[in-house]
Amino acid sequence: MKVSDQVTIVCCVSLAIVLMSTAGVCLYAFFDPRVDNASIFKMVEPAFNMIVGAFVGTIAGIKMGRDDKNDGA
Repeated sequence: MKVSDQVTIVCCVSLAIVLMSTAGVCLYAFFDPRVDNASIFKMVEPAFNMIVGAFVGTIAGIKMGRDDKNDGA
């Protein structure tokens, strides 16, 4: 297995863990009567978007780099 494949797998697994953790925490906060839902979603949204964007960008960059190498050969 190539290094780029390993990095892609690690990014995908990390992204899945982050998404599931965020969803779990949001569900817990949503059903907890002591927590104001509007403030939770306002705080989580920018960080969530940044994390997803970073992982998607990394995976896309690896894919594009792999395609560039194959085109030049």
